[in-house]
Amino acid sequence: MSKNVEFLKEKSSRFYSNSLYLFQKGDYDLCAFNLEQSCQLLIKYLIAKRVGEWPKTHYLEILMKSLSEAYDRVEIYNYYLENELFFSDLSDAYFTSRYFPKPFTKSLSETLMREYKKFISFLEATLDEKLDFDK
Repeated sequence: MSKNVEFLKEKSSRFYSNSLYLFQKGDYDLCAFNLEQSCQLLIKYLIAKRVGEWPKTHYLEILMKSLSEAYDRVEIYNYYLENELFFSDLSDAYFTSRYFPKPFTKSLSETLMREYKKFISFLEATLDEKLDFDK
């Protein structure tokens, strides 16, 4: 690997931990934003770990397609397609929490956190790698 990319995984984990904290504080917009940042960085970490660099994009669909290609695992992109609403809501969190006054509810934040945990479990099982996000 041409670069040390562990920092991406560490930052992803920190964004995830921060999202849990923000949820407890009732700050649902930033909770969702932090989940999206965690997701982006986690995918970029996995890609970079495999190919030595990561795509310079914020779009989860492009990142998931790149991840699927990097590991030559069609089921990764199929996971994206089967869970497109989840990824779309995460993308909304990235753009709207920064630029628009769209509030995120407790219920939506709970759903995003639950689906993100499923996504992490899917990645661990599919890529046979422990990500240690359950700290």
